[in-house]
Amino acid sequence: MTLLLVIYACRKSTVASWDVDVVIPVVNGQLNIKNFFGDSIFKTDNTGLLNLAVTRTITAIKMDSLVKLPDTTIVKYFNNPGLEYSLLPGEFVPSVLLQPSDLTFSVSNGAEIEYVYIRSGKLKVTYSNGLTQPLKLSYIVPNANKNGQIFSIQDSIPPGTNSLVKEYDMSGYSFNLMTGALYNTIKQTYSLQNVGTSSVNIPFGAGVKAEISYSKIIPEYVEGYFGKHDIDIAADTSRLDIIKSFGATNFQLSDASLVFKILNEFGCEFTGNLFNIKSINGSSVVALNTTQLSNLNINSATKAGQLIYPSVRTTSLLSGNSNIVPFLSNLPDKLTYQGNIKVNPLGNLSGYNDFAFYNTGIKVLADINIPMRFKADQFKLMSNTKIDFANVTQLDNVNYGEFVISALNGYPFSAKLQAYLLDENGTVIDSLFVNGSNVLSRGNLDNQNVVVSSSSTTLRIPLDEKKIESLKKSDQIRLETYFIMPPNPPDIKIYENYKIDIGIVAELNYRAKRK
Repeated sequence: MTLLLVIYACRKSTVASWDVDVVIPVVNGQLNIKNFFGDSIFKTDNTGLLNLAVTRTITAIKMDSLVKLPDTTIVKYFNNPGLEYSLLPGEFVPSVLLQPSDLTFSVSNGAEIEYVYIRSGKLKVTYSNGLTQPLKLSYIVPNANKNGQIFSIQDSIPPGTNSLVKEYDMSGYSFNLMTGALYNTIKQTYSLQNVGTSSVNIPFGAGVKAEISYSKIIPEYVEGYFGKHDIDIAADTSRLDIIKSFGATNFQLSDASLVFKILNEFGCEFTGNLFNIKSINGSSVVALNTTQLSNLNINSATKAGQLIYPSVRTTSLLSGNSNIVPFLSNLPDKLTYQGNIKVNPLGNLSGYNDFAFYNTGIKVLADINIPMRFKADQFKLMSNTKIDFANVTQLDNVNYGEFVISALNGYPFSAKLQAYLLDENGTVIDSLFVNGSNVLSRGNLDNQNVVVSSSSTTLRIPLDEKKIESLKKSDQIRLETYFIMPPNPPDIKIYENYKIDIGIVAELNYRAKRK
């Protein structure tokens, strides 16, 4: 959008007025089908025919759908099980009374985890000391370490119920969860020492209670066997937004393809099914009919260190194995789907070497390719452009004027232009062009209906007082280009070099005044 603020020179005077003719450029640019498709990407075949080629992510399954460590709490009592005895200052509680125990995470779906590296998580310990002297508790997890240091805490617990509550950050710790023949399990050791200034009597049943809670654990990396189970992909909707500014009547593509691409970044095997897939354009719904998306075998990813090599399973939907052409001819802005995935359908093939990294998973992508060759009774393209006439003060004194449209049409059909003035809320204030006086002649064609040269058209549209007021209130212009089809048209083909060069100027005569 280009605006010209008219500057004129004159001699000073007390009061003077005269008629001035000015030209204010309004629009100067090029209309190409690429301008109307948002972030869509076009490619060109060897004939110059445009192909709309876009990729959209349909759904993604992350690590927490596959395996996660649930919040886990263990309550540990260090109580005297026998006769009362006295503990001297600095003396340790006999280890036979501490009864070390393992902690097992209740991991779902039969997963058996050997190793986890923690991205974030908390360990909270709530202590109660039933004795009269403070005790020092040493809590050690020998198969957890960070930078080569074993995880341990040393806390002095004053007498009283819930007398000490502490929280520890577990970020960056790696856990070996293989303890003996047990998976999902960590070993724990404890020691208790009298750190008071005097001896303390420990009667039968008295001692220390420690409530140890692991919570909000998010793994950075997990390794083991992830179990054999199903993951449902619930009914959901994915936005496509590939044809946002395109409208047509009785639209029918000549060809189209859609390739579903499943990227597996997990180190385990899957089978998958996608179903109940529908293209939606407002109230128009077309269900996808195909057998190509059932019982898809998805191989395991591989890795070298932290570098992942995803496995890729592709399934091509073509006119011969699906109704993909009418499915995409619906010009969908949304796609609905359902599905399910079976994890390790053949069991533990990896030998406890399944793996998953944080923020990786299974991604289902849709690669859509639409050759710009189709049938339609009519189609139109739309685009919005910001404008600002509020500061063009010369419009206040306009006597008369008109819009002059100069256009070179390089499309193989006539085009009808209309421009709508919109306010800051996007509401239409007025239209600029008069129906019947806004048609551009089609380009010059060869016997294959291919444009060999553009045609030139000049249109003049009267500019009255009402439209001038609308211009001053407008925030943007919506330009709509309607392409007019002949009866029973052949396939419409859009080539890369097809375009409309357009310039719109306002030629005005106004009463200029100077004091």
